[in-house]
Amino acid sequence: MVIIFYYLKKYKYFILLFLIVNVIFIFFLTKRDKSEEIVFESFNESDFEEEISSKIKIDIKGAVLNPGVYELDNNSRVEDAILKSGGLTNDADTSILNLSKNLKDEMVIIIYTKDEINKLRKGSETVKYIEKECICPKIENDACIDESITNNEEKESTKVSLNNATLNELMTLPGIGKSKAEAIIEYRNSSGFKTIDELKKVSGIGDKTYEKLKDKITI
Repeated sequence: MVIIFYYLKKYKYFILLFLIVNVIFIFFLTKRDKSEEIVFESFNESDFEEEISSKIKIDIKGAVLNPGVYELDNNSRVEDAILKSGGLTNDADTSILNLSKNLKDEMVIIIYTKDEINKLRKGSETVKYIEKECICPKIENDACIDESITNNEEKESTKVSLNNATLNELMTLPGIGKSKAEAIIEYRNSSGFKTIDELKKVSGIGDKTYEKLKDKITI
């Protein structure tokens, strides 16, 4: 015991220095561990933000069981949106849609009925989902294969209406002067046009004139 006290007294400065060095070392080691913990937590937060950004929202309308806005993974397809909305109704027709198309944020997917597809193909009628309550641009269907099918609304709007056109508008049609335009108005006032081929019943308009006009007129 005496020997121990002797060495402690003799080397007390070295022992004190050793203790100080160890305290400093432990301090920096602890600080480093905390720093690494903060970096690790930041990394996890970044991963979480990246996971959130990988989600998209789409609006699906028409012939599905539960139309509405849905959140999906950003690698989802049109068929995934249909499944998310509960599936197709019995009268749905997806023949003009690309069900494997990749979805993007804010896309609008419209599922048409068989009756609507027939009317779209004939070009005799357009499909509208928003009418009186909103003055909006025409809704485009992001799932369509052939844009020309769903662009009938734009084409239809450029045609001259036999039942609604003014005298001057009728006179813009090829081969229609003032007298024939007045005859068209007289016919619609008395009978009204139910189909465009009734135009041939108007005095002065025969088959040849009708053939020139049929793609430029609507009822």
